[in-house]
Amino acid sequence: MCVASPHQRPLYARELFRRGFTLVELLVVIGIIALLISILLPALSRAREGGNKVACLSNLKQLGNAMSMYCSDNKGYFPRSAASGQSADDWIFWDGRDVNDGPLVKYLGNTFVANHYRCPSDDAAASRAPFAYSYSMNEFMGGLIPPASGADLHKRIKITQVIRHTEKILLLDEASTTIDDGCWAPQRYDPAAGAASRNLLSNRHDKSSENKNDPNAGKGNVLFVDFHADFIDRKLSTDPMYYDYAK
Repeated sequence: MCVASPHQRPLYARELFRRGFTLVELLVVIGIIALLISILLPALSRAREGGNKVACLSNLKQLGNAMSMYCSDNKGYFPRSAASGQSADDWIFWDGRDVNDGPLVKYLGNTFVANHYRCPSDDAAASRAPFAYSYSMNEFMGGLIPPASGADLHKRIKITQVIRHTEKILLLDEASTTIDDGCWAPQRYDPAAGAASRNLLSNRHDKSSENKNDPNAGKGNVLFVDFHADFIDRKLSTDPMYYDYAK
């Protein structure tokens, strides 16, 4: 019986043994993969940020539900805005007190969960001192009385005192550059006075405007007095029509 020598094997078999990727082909494949990654990463980043924005809105809605129940149990009064100085009615305990004793906690499962009070895109929230959270309460609801009246600056008001519930901001996701307590003081915004005086709505979910201290730059998440949450233009939060309960 005659056996074919290796040199007599069919051409396709010899090609099967000898065929492989050349360096040029490998470089082309690597280039294509790199190009696809560069195209996909921005889309994935936008999708991730979109998910974080929705999660942030969900946090505000949960806090809104707790606020609603608190008002029902307290004759319509809002809790205090948790500025510096301690009160048993502060909406969040953040300044050395047991966080589980905060007045909203019992409406959120009886255990304080820090992530309910932090925007998932606020990477610095957990380490930011002294206020390690992302959300703050409108001082007008917590509630501000004009200082000229000689009344308590943080005297609480009732939900029934608020004009146009659907347009008045109750809680918001505050900018990480301005948040320092649980109280949002929109009336203190003064573009000429420097960053220390500014209380700004965060625009961290609006990447093209993120970290800009311009009051007209971008959008952010807020909770309104009727307890619905929305993504609104930052410039609206500097308008008294959206933060002063009496206007």
